[in-house]
Amino acid sequence: MSFLALLVALGLERLFSSRLRVRGPGWLLAYVRGALRSVLRASSGSRLAWTLGGAVLPGLAVALAIGLLGADRHGFLWTVLAAVVLFYALGPRDLQQEVDEYRAALARGDAPAAARVAAEILEHDARQRRGPVLGSVAEAVFVQANNRLFGVVFWFVLLGPFGAATFRVTDLLRREALLHAGRVDAPPVAAGVAQDCQRVHGWLAWLPARLLALSYGLAGSFEDSFAGWRRYLREESDHFADANDRLLVHAGREALGARWTAAPDEAARVGHAVGLVHVALVAWLAALAALTLVAWLA
Repeated sequence: MSFLALLVALGLERLFSSRLRVRGPGWLLAYVRGALRSVLRASSGSRLAWTLGGAVLPGLAVALAIGLLGADRHGFLWTVLAAVVLFYALGPRDLQQEVDEYRAALARGDAPAAARVAAEILEHDARQRRGPVLGSVAEAVFVQANNRLFGVVFWFVLLGPFGAATFRVTDLLRREALLHAGRVDAPPVAAGVAQDCQRVHGWLAWLPARLLALSYGLAGSFEDSFAGWRRYLREESDHFADANDRLLVHAGREALGARWTAAPDEAARVGHAVGLVHVALVAWLAALAALTLVAWLA
């Protein structure tokens, strides 16, 4: 029933996330900030353990609640609850919606609005780029697709609602820790805590990032995308946390080939990038549908 829950969650996202602010971080962001304060107060030897505990606790609570309700993984109730959890774990903002806002702002010459949306997609406000800096919003689309969608879907398929919730919390922890570390009044330990949060998120993002990079190649020019993968291995694979991001940029940019290099402006490149993400999503859904069908027939 995981595939059905996934379809329901994606349908809810397309129907409601662009119309209602129902998926704002809210209480989850408050929890993440509280967990971050606890990590900052912990001793140096236990900070990573506190980070891991803070990351998995909401997912464990979700799994326990679903279990207490007696929801069977193959039943209707589990499907409904799992779809709701997954819907809230995606995003929190719809990438397509942000891309549309960004391109519309560029088209009407509204530089402040375009800069605001670009900062959200690039996460410049989180100062997350400790390695090579992303050069454009179009490049960031390749990365945010993993942070907001594919990473959540991967862990949901693997571990159910627990996996989806845990991945979302690690992403929020990473972002909030980097924001805190960038403040002028941040304590000395903040930089180390941010590095730990980035590392935990990087661990969870590692495998889905590589599957997504492969999907970019299959959705575009595989030979060129594989060449970009080799370039990443040669130049940047020693940066673990940032390596996930840079691999996706190399693979996605090269998969687009001439559509990327010949694009007349940034708006066109952003459109091509989000189009590649959509094709990759269709490929993932087709693969999951095939696996589900095989499981049902077995």
